[in-house]
Amino acid sequence: MSGWSSLGRHTTVLFLVLAVGLALVLFSVKYQVQDLEEELGRLNREITTERQTAHVLRAEFSYLTDAGRLRQLSDRYLDLEPVQPHQIGSFAVLSASPDRDDQVSGDVSNTMGAPALPASAEGDAR
Repeated sequence: MSGWSSLGRHTTVLFLVLAVGLALVLFSVKYQVQDLEEELGRLNREITTERQTAHVLRAEFSYLTDAGRLRQLSDRYLDLEPVQPHQIGSFAVLSASPDRDDQVSGDVSNTMGAPALPASAEGDAR
């Protein structure tokens, strides 16, 4: 029986080592889970705060962009009148305007047409 008792002792020691190892792992996992739960609670509180902030901002934006309120403010602070039909022009009138720098200097690179090529590129393109 001495063979079985030696095997029994080794088995007992092995199971004790395994039990201690598992206890340490469970202890570590338990505190990791608690830390994660605290972080989750903190994140949920932050989400709630951000949602409340977004709700307030949407309400403020709705108030600030209210058409009636803007009309009252423009009537009170701006001296605007409705646009008359004779005030509406076309882009052709704008490009023929004499006060534009590119028209006076002869530079046509800022017009809606094809971009002007530099003199060296024009010779290469031919």
